[in-house]
Amino acid sequence: MSTARRHHYIPQSYLAAFTDTGTKDGQFWVMEVKSGDCFFTSPKNVGVARDFNRIDVDGQAIDALESVLASFEGKAVEAIRKVLKKQTFPSAKESNVILNFVCLLAVRNPQSRKTVNKAKEQVRHILGEILVSDPRTFEHHMSKAEEAGYISNTNASYEEMKKFVEERRYRPEFHPQDNSRSEFKIFDKLLPILGKRTWSLFLTPENGPEFICSDHPVTLVWKGGRSGPIGFGLRQTEVFIPLGRKVGLYGTFEDPLLPEVNLRAEAVAALNTRTEAGAERHVFSCLKTFNVIHEGHIREVVCDSPKRPSGPFDTLKA
Repeated sequence: MSTARRHHYIPQSYLAAFTDTGTKDGQFWVMEVKSGDCFFTSPKNVGVARDFNRIDVDGQAIDALESVLASFEGKAVEAIRKVLKKQTFPSAKESNVILNFVCLLAVRNPQSRKTVNKAKEQVRHILGEILVSDPRTFEHHMSKAEEAGYISNTNASYEEMKKFVEERRYRPEFHPQDNSRSEFKIFDKLLPILGKRTWSLFLTPENGPEFICSDHPVTLVWKGGRSGPIGFGLRQTEVFIPLGRKVGLYGTFEDPLLPEVNLRAEAVAALNTRTEAGAERHVFSCLKTFNVIHEGHIREVVCDSPKRPSGPFDTLKA
């Protein structure tokens, strides 16, 4: 059996709910949020990265984690599909599975991984600069590293290593396995926090606009338009994720809403704007057009050309 190397950090089965057929073989419009370029494709071609879930463990296939996650994602999407069909709040068991799924999407994505790796890279640069800050410090740590077997004898002089470090002639690399280990630690801390929120289903108008999705679909914002640093454990914040074209999941700590809430068109457009703002690269829409809030008003975004003249959302209709 072949080894999977193309790993979907946004499951195809989840994105299927936003396609024209409701299956992962269906298609939807994809818009690049920075350029505004559009194309029509299926879930298999988006939300994917090579070896994203790779592990290198003796006795395990490199795609073992990918297989385990795929099994869980299948159960989660099955629970989501029941919610989409009934449009009623899920049972306690289904809610638990769905929240685990939401938590995974929140912490395991390229956007978060890049941020964490960038911080790790800065730490390594600082440690390198400390190492070559003084010849005695350098010789001491090199000797300790050799004794521990981390490095073999090197003929590089202190002056050569100092120049090498200070000119940053190196680039730290981070293995997906290490990223996954860190992400699951964050997952364990975040899941109970999500469980403390009160959750509601958001339903779009019967003949109104629909939800879009993105490659980073779990959005977290302050209530009342407040700005500044934010975290999932802070009060006066809202979490939202679209579950399908007509159903979304909303969570808050205070002022809980009803289990099912019928939205007006303005609210759907506002949530779509949120989804777009949280995207790393792409937003997905079953329809060629979708609604957002632009300059305080509902505007229709049109996905009708492979190349658009300037920035995102410049093809707008009143």
